[in-house]
Amino acid sequence: MSEKERDDYSEGRAVFFPENHLFTIVSGRTYNLNDPYDKAEWEAIENCPLIAKSRDERDSNGNLLIDGAKSTPSKPARNGVAELYIDRPGLDTQRRVSHKQLIHKAESFIYDDPRGADGQLNMARILGKDMRNQPTADVIDFLIRVAEKDPKKIIDLYTGDDISLRLTFIEAKEKHVIYIKNKLYLYGDNIVLGATDDAVIAWMKDPRNQKVLELIKKDTYPDYYSAE
Repeated sequence: MSEKERDDYSEGRAVFFPENHLFTIVSGRTYNLNDPYDKAEWEAIENCPLIAKSRDERDSNGNLLIDGAKSTPSKPARNGVAELYIDRPGLDTQRRVSHKQLIHKAESFIYDDPRGADGQLNMARILGKDMRNQPTADVIDFLIRVAEKDPKKIIDLYTGDDISLRLTFIEAKEKHVIYIKNKLYLYGDNIVLGATDDAVIAWMKDPRNQKVLELIKKDTYPDYYSAE
């Protein structure tokens, strides 16, 4: 401890605990972080592995710290490493409100699509649903259900700058211009584009690949390029 810390401690302006201090923490314990003693105690225990940051906190493998991994036929579920979790009053409500705001924003993008029904149809195709022979209402309903489940996915699609590339990628796959071999997307004579959809889009965005991308577009849209 520094001299100032010792002075603050002796005069009651600061609270310190020895490294071997034993804390007894029970469910329902509350901490007022404006109180020096509560604040010091909380800072001493907040990184304890037995205390989860929230009820739904997960480890690096995606398992809940409180409930543990999901049960499987070969491996029964066991409780997680944490015994307690932090409950912050109002935080859950704030999260729900924020989530609803994201859903509203995503739905606004869908309803206000500047390309109308064609744009909504293209978004459904990018999301893996070919609805070209279905009513517009069904297309919108599908997009709204996606927005309710994962609004960020819809928002990212509408605010991203790669919609045309994603549509080209879909058309190229449908026409077998781009194909899969050994779990990799390929073009032509074994030109590797990537292992995932996002990896292929990243490849298409790379300026070094623009000449090959132009060849992919010509093979995908031969009528357009012949007319040009």
